[in-house]
Amino acid sequence: MRGTIGRYVIGQILGPFGLFSLIFLGVVWLTQSLRLIDTVVNNGQSVLVFAEFAALLLPTVMSMILPVSAFAATLYAMNRMFMESEIVVLMAAGMSRVRLAGAVAGFGVLVMLSMAAITLILMPAANREMRDRTAALQADLANALIREGEFIHPSSGVTVYIRATNADGQMAGLFVQDDRDPVVRVTYTARRAALVRAADGPRLVMFDGAAQRLEPATGNLTVLSFEKLVYDLSPLIEPDTERRRKPSEMYAHQLVAPDEALLDGRALGKFIAEGHEMLSAPLYAVTLPLIALASLLGPGFRRRGNGARLATAIALAALTRLLGVAAKSATTGSAELWPLVYAPPVLGALLALWVLWAGLPTLRARGARTHQIAAALPASAAMAAAQHSADDHPQGPR
Repeated sequence: MRGTIGRYVIGQILGPFGLFSLIFLGVVWLTQSLRLIDTVVNNGQSVLVFAEFAALLLPTVMSMILPVSAFAATLYAMNRMFMESEIVVLMAAGMSRVRLAGAVAGFGVLVMLSMAAITLILMPAANREMRDRTAALQADLANALIREGEFIHPSSGVTVYIRATNADGQMAGLFVQDDRDPVVRVTYTARRAALVRAADGPRLVMFDGAAQRLEPATGNLTVLSFEKLVYDLSPLIEPDTERRRKPSEMYAHQLVAPDEALLDGRALGKFIAEGHEMLSAPLYAVTLPLIALASLLGPGFRRRGNGARLATAIALAALTRLLGVAAKSATTGSAELWPLVYAPPVLGALLALWVLWAGLPTLRARGARTHQIAAALPASAAMAAAQHSADDHPQGPR
């Protein structure tokens, strides 16, 4: 029976969880994807490349929204069950608040496991692939050159302008000015051109144009017309250098115990903080739903609206997450403080369970306690209080 009730409670949360996840995923994913537009458009990439980059953002976005969705779904489902007296019926059937918390925690564990797979495996791999592809795009000379109607500078001292391009990479109205040699300035113009990749580097093949050679010191100008001219782009390409990995591109086991080669002169605290943040982030998928449940049921039952309780739940959840961010920041400055990263989710869950087990004092409970104290007073004290009241308020005939 209890297992059936637990599954029922989880089922009531799963529906809103799916809805909130879709809403938050769409909003946050769209916001993060907008940052990629400049990178993709400026490098002349297609919509398909943009979609691939946006897909690589999904693990990071999901790691952000899953705990929030779990919290919102629990708050919504429990408030609905509370207002429709379903929770009253469940407790009348013998289900305590602690057992109800067990069902909510079971839902949180399912979300936590999914989030752990995303945070510990998918997210570092996606971040690494994203930065590798971004660096490759920025280093691709062809993408840097084929941009219509713009004066671009693929290398210091070189200016390129292309009037128009077509789908197969052919260019029309080409202008190239090479000022790398301080003694001689060379300007190329061509009606059409094409970019060709050779074994020893890319070549720009120009057709029906002219090459102007100017010596600024003497003022001599030489003009050479050509039908076909090959311009070597290899000197414009910077030699490949190994890119340093950011902590967000590494796995947790590498970050919590980094070696000197991995640090490469960077601060230890940044790696330690990132690693323990990856390990502790899934815990919020259990903590935040428990905070939502404790905020609704901890103070006891009431028939009026739960606006204050809902606001309290949101405030406590935000405070818990902000404390986690503060703990990560402190660990970045001092790596020895890494246990603080786990304190907000662990202590938040324990405090929520304690509130559900012990409850919070209500006005009725405080009133009952006051009557108990009054009943325990000696009779003489009660009589003295009555006499004092009679002296202060004498009653006469009306």
